[in-house]
Amino acid sequence: MIGGSEHLKEEVYKHLDDAIKVKVDKFIGFPNEAVDRIVPIQHNEDPLFVSVEDFKEWVIDESQMKNKSIHLKGVHYAPDLKPYIERKLFSVNTGHTTVAYTGKSLGYSTIGEAIKDEQVLKQVKRVLRETRSLILNKWNQEFDESELVAYHEKIVNRFQNPYISDDIARVGRTPIRKLSYNERFIRPIRELKERGLSYQALMETVGKIYHFDEPKDSESVKLQAMLKEEPLEQVIKETIGLKDEAIIKEIEASYQAAEK
Repeated sequence: MIGGSEHLKEEVYKHLDDAIKVKVDKFIGFPNEAVDRIVPIQHNEDPLFVSVEDFKEWVIDESQMKNKSIHLKGVHYAPDLKPYIERKLFSVNTGHTTVAYTGKSLGYSTIGEAIKDEQVLKQVKRVLRETRSLILNKWNQEFDESELVAYHEKIVNRFQNPYISDDIARVGRTPIRKLSYNERFIRPIRELKERGLSYQALMETVGKIYHFDEPKDSESVKLQAMLKEEPLEQVIKETIGLKDEAIIKEIEASYQAAEK
């Protein structure tokens, strides 16, 4: 959840009187944070036993802290959280679902199976190359290219970890949400286009999302029903929230190419 600590503050303040709020404002901070760690679907008898990957990243917005001298071990403190949130969204989230939708189109049922396919691996690397160009264009003061290349290589290695392989049905669920205006595919496509940068691989993946047919996922069922009942162009407009006719036409072409 983006802005989780701010939301917590709003909920806490609903239960405080004005005098207490003044004291809380003085001594207690609610810094937002970005946490990155893959937690796959669990198959443990003990519900308190949770399997996670070795990789972990915890970034805290230092500007929202009351006592900036307190630093926890293993935590990165940043003056602005937005670059790190976008890096994670456009890398881990975009990359993971790219593996899911590409893998699904090839008949795979798990991320672990899919990422072994050279076609899937190539596609996720192409997508990350495009999102990397966007991140560098926007946040070149925070990240350099060699750092981002290493970060993306580490992400691909995480997807290849057989011990945290997840079901494609779970990773790819809620396709309508994932196609929306500010989500992991349409947002980087919009921003890459604004900057005159390539988004071909991202567009190819978007076409596959519209073919994601998972009977146990209500959004997938709804999307497939929309595609049967409405013109493709109308479905695209409803799901991505864009009026850019050129992008809509590109998505139509990508959808049709994914049928073949």
